Amino acid sequence: MKDVTKVADDIFMVPWYQGNGVIRREIWVGQDRKAVHYYLAYFNQDYFSEDNGRVMGLEYKNGDLRTCVLGSETAGSFLSLEELEERFEKQWNDLPKQSEPSTNQSSALPDGISADDTGDYPEQKEMMLTIAKGEAADFFRRGRTLAGKVDCGEEVKPEKIILFGHRHELCYTVKN
Repeated sequence: MKDVTKVADDIFMVPWYQGNGVIRREIWVGQDRKAVHYYLAYFNQDYFSEDNGRVMGLEYKNGDLRTCVLGSETAGSFLSLEELEERFEKQWNDLPKQSEPSTNQSSALPDGISADDTGDYPEQKEMMLTIAKGEAADFFRRGRTLAGKVDCGEEVKPEKIILFGHRHELCYTVKN
């Protein structure tokens, strides 16, 4: 995969009032600047404990689109990456949302992810890192912009974005 470049690695830490969890976007492009891998998923262990907490996801890879909702995977089709972003945003907005931490909140991370992960990620070495406060609308607006550029084969500078909803929701404790 050395002819492929990761241009986006975005994470939105969903605040409790919007349902909790994480929305993740990864975009890989080929030398022609067109998408070879496009991944968008919403994870929430409280909402759905199977499939590593993946509540829903879209993954375009090698010309195929797979859609996953609550562990059920189907093949799909699309006209543009912008359409995928809009479809995902609508599905996410239509999900019923939990508005406060559950008392049986698990601190476990999905399989394969460690809190002290010190692994080497060569695809991220040239990426600019941005950490900011924002809303789901900001995350999805960026996604539509990125998708439009990739759809047209425009250059996208590699960037990793971590977007938090609210400072006070970055850390919380649940007393048993």
